[in-house]
Amino acid sequence: MRKYFTWIFAKPYLGRIILYFVLVCLATVFSIASILSASNFLNVLFSQELSNTVVANPSLLDEFLSAFYSKIIAYGRVNALYIFGVLIFIIYFLKDVFTYLASFVIASVRNKVVRNIRNKLFQKYISLPLSYLSTHRKGDLISRLSNDVIEYDENVLKSIMSLVGGLITVSLYLTALFYIDYTLTFTVLIVFPIVALLSSFISRTLRQSSKHLQQKSANIISIIEQTISGLRIIKAHTAIELMNERFIHFNSSYTRLRNSIYRRVDLASPISEFLGNSMLIGLLLFGSSKVLSHGSISAELFIIYLVLFTLIIKPAKDIPTSFFNIKKGKASIDRIVDILEIKNQIIEPKEPIAFPKIEKGIIFNNVSFSYKEDLVLKNINLIFEKGKTTAIVGSSGSGKSTLIDLIPKLYEPTLGEILFDDINSKSIHSKAIRDNIAFVTQETILFNDSIFNNITFGSNSYSLEQVKKAAEIANAHPFIEKLPEGYNTIIGDRGSTLSGGERQRISIARAVLKNADILILDEATSALDTENERLVQEAISKITKDKTSIIIAHRLSTITNADKIIVLDKGEIKEEGTHHELIQQNGIYTKLCSMQEL
Repeated sequence: MRKYFTWIFAKPYLGRIILYFVLVCLATVFSIASILSASNFLNVLFSQELSNTVVANPSLLDEFLSAFYSKIIAYGRVNALYIFGVLIFIIYFLKDVFTYLASFVIASVRNKVVRNIRNKLFQKYISLPLSYLSTHRKGDLISRLSNDVIEYDENVLKSIMSLVGGLITVSLYLTALFYIDYTLTFTVLIVFPIVALLSSFISRTLRQSSKHLQQKSANIISIIEQTISGLRIIKAHTAIELMNERFIHFNSSYTRLRNSIYRRVDLASPISEFLGNSMLIGLLLFGSSKVLSHGSISAELFIIYLVLFTLIIKPAKDIPTSFFNIKKGKASIDRIVDILEIKNQIIEPKEPIAFPKIEKGIIFNNVSFSYKEDLVLKNINLIFEKGKTTAIVGSSGSGKSTLIDLIPKLYEPTLGEILFDDINSKSIHSKAIRDNIAFVTQETILFNDSIFNNITFGSNSYSLEQVKKAAEIANAHPFIEKLPEGYNTIIGDRGSTLSGGERQRISIARAVLKNADILILDEATSALDTENERLVQEAISKITKDKTSIIIAHRLSTITNADKIIVLDKGEIKEEGTHHELIQQNGIYTKLCSMQEL
């Protein structure tokens, strides 16, 4: 994919790209025509005898142009000047029109390619396995979606268009120069291999340095993101100076590397300009000698030749610069493709089975799971029975969250199988499973949007009355009504304008509205004060009725009425039963209860 990355995303716009190159050709042809027309203008202006010769070496084209110009010259010197002036103006106008149309067409193509890359990256991000997201910095991932895509656009897309456009322009100008005087043009071409060799030498290490620069840029974004997120802790621990020093040190290193790369890139332009000026001086000496010796080129035609040559210098200079930028931008391609080539660990079935109407429950058969090498869950055998509440308890790191993450196929079991009644979860599409599960997590995820949109998140089919009813069940309606805009109130990033308890009740209202048969509650009350815990617990009691409910509990007082309690320890089920049964066993659960004075 790396080798053909640009082609893959540019292929849908091949027609427009071809049109762009055609327009570039037309703009260049009209540019050359306008300058060649000026030859006749100068001839009329300075020559004692009017001539209709266009170039030094007459051809069929020259004969046609000569016949055309002879008709104009027939009107006399003054009238011919006016006619040639108008003609040159029209040709210049057409050149500018085609130049604008070329830019208009290619700008749309570039923007659409960048849009599609961003869409592809974002789609990949939201489908990435959680294990990848948990082991990579958010700042780095954000940088690939923003900085690297912009870098790719500026250094690769723009440079490819500039490179191909430059090659077309140079080729057509060289053709015109050969047409005017081939001996002078051969002199021009001698220095081109030297430019190519110097360009190759400068750009040899540019790609690797650029990749390092992109990584450092991602690290800066990551540091900023972590600093903003942890600002409360930073201030509380009076670590502002420490964080400043770290950032300044890292930023200085980033700046030094950036300077090194830009100096190398910027070296391309002076070298090309120096060589171009050297050629121009040589050309002036050689061409002037031919004019003075009454050779194959006239004075006015030599002036036109010099004008064409000076116009060829910029596109010729842009060619090595474009090569440098493409080399530099390949680092961005590498970082983008690194993400796009990540294989999703969740393999969806080719012919998925519909999610069944649960009659028995969710069954774990000898399920084991590992993130890397060591097993986090070992030989789990249990049934989450339909319509009953099952609680999972255990110390931190015992595997509680991992176990419930297997149910909605956020991960696949390393060994064993998970059944919904008698159907293996691998035979059901993950979307179908998740459509039938409602989540309430310890870390409430809310978005910078209205309360209404946060409660209806995932669907646009709910009415305001349905949302209000769900909020009432979740004990959220009273505080929502007191807000300035009610259900239309914007609650800030991650619900920052609400208290912890209010955020949790919004999350519960979302689960109520979904009305799924399976409900997963992951330590939904662990971070709440007593009053908010009471309100949230009341809401949970309402929504778990007649649902297949799975609760991860930190506060054991909240699950004493559960139909079944599973005790996990180091990834294994150690105890299982009701609250009273487990107390009588006097095992791990009893110790946990005594620690909480239950």
